[in-house]
Amino acid sequence: MFLHVHPRSQNLSFNISEHSEEMSGHCGEMIAGVIVWASLSALFSLVGFPACVAVLWELFRRHKAGTPVTPNDVFMLNLTFMDFVFLFFVPFGLTNFFLWENHSIAMFSNFLYSLNLAGRPLLTACICLDCYLAVVHPVTYRSKKGLTPRLLLAAAMWTITVIQGTLAVIFEELIHSIWAMSVYVIALPVIVICDASILWALKKSYRGGGDLHPKKKKALQIITNSMVMTVISYVPPVLVYIIGNVAISDDKEYECFLAIPILTTPTAGSAIMPLLYLGNLGSLKCLGCLM
Repeated sequence: MFLHVHPRSQNLSFNISEHSEEMSGHCGEMIAGVIVWASLSALFSLVGFPACVAVLWELFRRHKAGTPVTPNDVFMLNLTFMDFVFLFFVPFGLTNFFLWENHSIAMFSNFLYSLNLAGRPLLTACICLDCYLAVVHPVTYRSKKGLTPRLLLAAAMWTITVIQGTLAVIFEELIHSIWAMSVYVIALPVIVICDASILWALKKSYRGGGDLHPKKKKALQIITNSMVMTVISYVPPVLVYIIGNVAISDDKEYECFLAIPILTTPTAGSAIMPLLYLGNLGSLKCLGCLM
């Protein structure tokens, strides 16, 4: 992917059609941020892509074995597929940034980055909302466990993601505005409120004594993963957007030392989430076979 984070007056953004030498020249001796971004992106792709393959294989294997598809599997499948496509293209994007410098590939990269920046938080919010209904409102959840509403909601998230990616390619000025953070404004409150509500409900269950129901244990695992992803992937860019101008006064230092490397955190989420999912299933050995 090709990052170009404009000065804080234009907000955090991705302008991946910029020439790589222009970015390197702009940062000059402060190119460390670009190197950190490229190195971490390559690492996350190397680890995360086979993890996504393993998760997709696990979901397919369970379906083939006759295990019923759960409502949460719908969102997990879509989220993993987004990560799969995004991480697969990362090496090509990096190669284009440093060597090929092809404008068409850069534009395609700009579009694919929406899978990571828009689709991922939206689908994570859907997962949290589904768990919230299952734990906090179990009666309502059991009466509306059909897959159709989940499929329609996943389709809506894909539509929003594709629209944001397309607009980012056609109207580059949109990614220099508050539009770049709009998805986080929608997704983060849903994630935080649902996670907090579930943890509170599970805490009351513990107070009542006895073991947690297996479905509640699964919900706890999912919410734990969600909280890890929120802290690692979504909070850092938002904090930089909000308080970055206070932390570093010089625009160039802010861009090269803070904004560029911190925006690797959403990519980290694409690698860590499938690893956590495989760990919960005890299927990390499957990942070792792929690597």
